[in-house]
Amino acid sequence: MLRRALTKKSIDHSDSGNFSFSFFCDKCGKEWTSPSQPFTGEDSPTIENKDALKLLWGNEHRAAFDEANLEAHLHFNLCPICDRRVCDDCFNIAEKEHGGVCKDCCAKEEEQQT
Repeated sequence: MLRRALTKKSIDHSDSGNFSFSFFCDKCGKEWTSPSQPFTGEDSPTIENKDALKLLWGNEHRAAFDEANLEAHLHFNLCPICDRRVCDDCFNIAEKEHGGVCKDCCAKEEEQQT
């Protein structure tokens, strides 16, 4: 079973020969797709047992997802106020008090100060 995706919405594009995943900004939906990784057992002459091949595919699929999920941290910022993962376009790094927040939370804080 796959671990929980970094963002609220994600899509698994994997097939029998390649692994790839998309993650989406929790605010605007901007997509980031991981680089495709080939399944190493696809054309392996040493693996004849279909159950062994399925097990290998499952292990590589989990590892590819974990790698993509980890790399998604580089593309999405965590808002410390609302706990959403947002793209750089939806993040206000200039908001110093919290080390940066999403633009929605920044606008709410500005409203509360007026």
